[in-house]
Amino acid sequence: MTLLLPFLLSLLPAHDYHVSKTNVRYVADKEQVQVEMHVFVEDLEKDMMAAGAPEGLEIGTKRQHADAERYLLTYLQKHFRINWNGTDLPLEVVGFELANDLHGLWIYQFAAVDEEPVDVNVYSSMMTETYADQKNIVKIFNGEERSATLLMSKDRPKGSY
Repeated sequence: MTLLLPFLLSLLPAHDYHVSKTNVRYVADKEQVQVEMHVFVEDLEKDMMAAGAPEGLEIGTKRQHADAERYLLTYLQKHFRINWNGTDLPLEVVGFELANDLHGLWIYQFAAVDEEPVDVNVYSSMMTETYADQKNIVKIFNGEERSATLLMSKDRPKGSY
């Protein structure tokens, strides 16, 4: 059975679309920007390996590579940034976890801010080096409601609100 499982899993179709979704929330009472990011973990790991990370990262699993978190943090710093009212936010990763389907990965970040969003610029080039059709959807919430939805891609990695 152990030898049969990898074979059976290889018969499953790969997903035909490449998309990430990210929520950027302004939380006034905590004076924070909170980021919730959902990506396909296989796509993320493939792009990270193309950028120099080792094989076998297995992010979010019990077999996670000892340096997987370090590689993930480096990757995020390069490929996802927020400029909030003229200031580049020093995003900190709070944690990450596999989704129940074991294909998705949730990544949680935050940064301290002391003012409401007026001029927000987002840069997201996540997975666009590996997948030319990659789309990165970013929803910005001003504290009470969604105020913008941005669509980034390889040709357009920046979006503004």
